[in-house]
Amino acid sequence: MMRSAPPPELLLDEPFLPEDFPRRLRRFKEELGVSWDVLAACIGADPRQLQRWREGTKPCGDSLYALFLLADRRPAGVRLLLDGDGERAAPSIWLPGGPLTAERDRAGHRSRTVTPGR
Repeated sequence: MMRSAPPPELLLDEPFLPEDFPRRLRRFKEELGVSWDVLAACIGADPRQLQRWREGTKPCGDSLYALFLLADRRPAGVRLLLDGDGERAAPSIWLPGGPLTAERDRAGHRSRTVTPGR
């Protein structure tokens, strides 16, 4: 049985955690205003696990999921963990098909990225 290829708009550009994830994690903790022990307790992880993350071990599993659930509760929390600078000019809403470019517009594509308030 042959598996079909996924739609191009569902493919991720960078499906791996960024190399500077420890820096982003530190910045997220600072934004929360908590200690490493408190952050570990919030996500149900051993504080030593967060220490390993800060030293470069790639997080995975339940604790990583819990970290992103916690980040989702904070304004721009997920951005702090995923974006390079933690800030964007304006939030974007992803719609299938990717950004609307002049070339895609000429081709009649209606799917696009929308920036609210612009």
